[in-house]
Amino acid sequence: MSDKTAVLAKETPETAAVKTAAAGPGSYLVEVCLKSDFTDAEGQSAQWLLNSAGLSARAVRVGRLYEMRGALNLGHVHVAVRELLCDCVTQEFRVWHASCAAPGNGCLWRVEVWLKPTVTDTVGESVRDALRDLGIPDIAVRCGLAYHIAGRCSRQQLDRAVARSLANPIVHRVSLHEAS
Repeated sequence: MSDKTAVLAKETPETAAVKTAAAGPGSYLVEVCLKSDFTDAEGQSAQWLLNSAGLSARAVRVGRLYEMRGALNLGHVHVAVRELLCDCVTQEFRVWHASCAAPGNGCLWRVEVWLKPTVTDTVGESVRDALRDLGIPDIAVRCGLAYHIAGRCSRQQLDRAVARSLANPIVHRVSLHEAS
């Protein structure tokens, strides 16, 4: 592990609480996103799609979500993130214990798009296999996307625009959270 990987995540009250609450095995949610000084092309594409679907989004940032469940602890999660899931030069990450909700990050809406449990998550399976190669216990991994959307709209308008542009209701489940 290089010295560059030592400083990846911002220490927040939420991550400090996770460190104390997550001493044993459990479930974790990891979000990996571009640092704010990098252009989020995927976010710009999502913004264009949402605007084309009738929503007036001012800005969209996209993060990759990894839900990890099994016999692992916070140390395992940090190894997984630093060694596999996050590029320390362009990206940052946040980790939440599954019992805690992922907080808002100053945007107006947070939309999570996940494959339904009945749909095979091939990316999650690949991540699980790579984590096993790193010596992390065999765990379940599901992958998703988080869209942080700035723009004034109702929940119903956003739900309709997301269903038309960012998610396929047949294979995806979507959760919308209004950020504080």
